[in-house]
Amino acid sequence: MSRIPTMLMGADGPEHLAGRRVAQSVECLKCHYDLNGADAAGCCPECGLPVPFSLAGSIDPIVHKLSPIPNPSAVGRGLVAATIVLALYSTATFLWACFAMAVVLGQGNVLDSLRTFRTDRFQGWWWVLAASMLVYGVLAYWSFRPQQRGRVPVGTTRSLALFASGVLLLTLGAAAIPLTGGRSVIGLWLLAASPAMTLPGLVLILIGFRGILIEVGQRCLTFRRAKVRRQRIPPILAALGLFALAWVGLLLGIRAQSETFIVICMAVGLLALVFVLVGCWYLLLNAWWIRGALRAPPERLRVLLTAAEPHFSSANVAGE
Repeated sequence: MSRIPTMLMGADGPEHLAGRRVAQSVECLKCHYDLNGADAAGCCPECGLPVPFSLAGSIDPIVHKLSPIPNPSAVGRGLVAATIVLALYSTATFLWACFAMAVVLGQGNVLDSLRTFRTDRFQGWWWVLAASMLVYGVLAYWSFRPQQRGRVPVGTTRSLALFASGVLLLTLGAAAIPLTGGRSVIGLWLLAASPAMTLPGLVLILIGFRGILIEVGQRCLTFRRAKVRRQRIPPILAALGLFALAWVGLLLGIRAQSETFIVICMAVGLLALVFVLVGCWYLLLNAWWIRGALRAPPERLRVLLTAAEPHFSSANVAGE
């Protein structure tokens, strides 16, 4: 085992561990033993892991050096609410696309099945979805709004404006989907274009939310260090770009009366929606991490330790 550290760097500077004990509940990183009262420069009595390793794992000096958030609990709720909007939309759109593709491929003639495909049967569900997304979107914006003397606690004014505009466009687009369809050429084109009605709003939400997520995420050690489990916004935007290309191809296929091309474009669009669905749910998981870190921020190192014992302080002074 490597040499046990005798000093750790906290948010307030270096802290000497000799002659000091753990003053609060700190779990051992290896066996989760409560180290309260243990020698700060010693080892865990259960597994022998040096206590400084567990202390270093339970603090986060970067958090205390960042600008404070006036209401961290509200911001945490806003992050979760914003990602719920994305998760609701991506899930509903993916299920609707799967159902539409099954209906279209289940009949002999693709164009005829598209003309007879009815969206009004889902009218109530889409309107409930639009209302739910609007409620969660307003809750998120209210949580991110300026809270002290006009100061924006997270992100920027531009990010908040993009996010709010995106929520409005997304809910309007979702509410309009049941109004599309019909046997006429216009109705057929509107049905094919209906998934793209929500794309501008979704893109604006993601761009605005990215500025908020990056800033607030710095306060979560798990989010900062996560690699594969951390969801980035650009891959979701790339998947939406692929979906937009598939949508354009679908319109061209309808115009050319090519059933094979229509099916291929629908399959590509469904694959893109899978990436969007997974990405939005991963964002919800990331937001949940950050919410937990905002609700229970790490303590400062000096708070976790008792004051140095007098004879150790004298020895340090004499040594210097």
